[in-house]
Formats: sequence, C-alpha cells, structure tokens
Amino acid sequence: MEQIKELGKTEALTLANFILKHYGPMSHLKLQKLLYYCEAYHLAYFNRSIIDEEFQAWIHGPVCRRVYDEMKAESILYSDIAFDNNSNPDYEIETNLTSDQKQLLKDVLEILSTWTGFELETSTHKEAPWINARRGFGPADRCDTNISKEEMKEFYKNELNG
Repeated sequence: MEQIKELGKTEALTLANFILKHYGPMSHLKLQKLLYYCEAYHLAYFNRSIIDEEFQAWIHGPVCRRVYDEMKAESILYSDIAFDNNSNPDYEIETNLTSDQKQLLKDVLEILSTWTGFELETSTHKEAPWINARRGFGPADRCDTNISKEEMKEFYKNELNG
C-alpha cells in the first residue's frame, strides 16, 4: 500500500530561489509579491502555510523580511535579482512538498509571473489583508506590521470561491 505524503513546508528563501530559477531574473518587488501570493493561495487552498515566515505590510506591498534581508545586497527595489547557482531549491521543493502543493505553486506562478512588479503591487494594495495591516499608517509611512495569515487565508479563499 502506498504511503500518503502529508503536506509539507519549505523556507521562504528556498521558495524565492525556486521562483528565480524557474521564472527568471526579476525585481525584488516582483519576487516579494510572488512569494506572498504563493503563501496566500496555499493558505486558501490547503488551510495551512507553505512557509513559516511572516509578511510585513510595507509601502510597496507585502514583504518577507527574511528574504529581503538575505537578498537586499543583490538588488535595489526595481533592479533584477538572478538565480544563485549555489542553491538547489528544486531538491527541497521536490522532497518537502506534495504533488498537489507543487501543482498549486505552478498554477499561481504561471499566471502571476507574467505580471509586472507594479501590477502585483497595485493588486496587493487593493486587497484587505495588506490594507488592514497598514491601518493607521499613511501611504508613505514605514510599517513593519505583520499581515495576518488568518486574514490572508479567508480573503484568498473567498477569491477562489468567488
């Protein structure tokens, strides 16, 4: 009898490198939004996180601070980050995630990777999880408030069912 593989997790940095490897160089802005949407739709579809890291409600949209800190030397906001050949994200993704999880990532990334960083930023700025995390902050105010994963799950679940 075949053993059923349980839902797994990966690290945000591994997922970021996976995105860069398979979808090419991109701005840090775009990479952050793709990471966010992978987590958001994973929460909505599976009711669980695919990464442990949180996203903060920065001026230009959701940001995973750990990925930002690791890659900030590689890029400024609108310049491209390329895949670092010293990492092997495919092994981690293949080993840790189920086929359904990998298919969800592929579905999300195939669509959203065609968007520009600005289009992704604009999209997050219209959505309740980011808006609510920035409540009380002005448009140009620095904000390191975490975006609620529970709110992300409910919001994007409604998007999927709507």
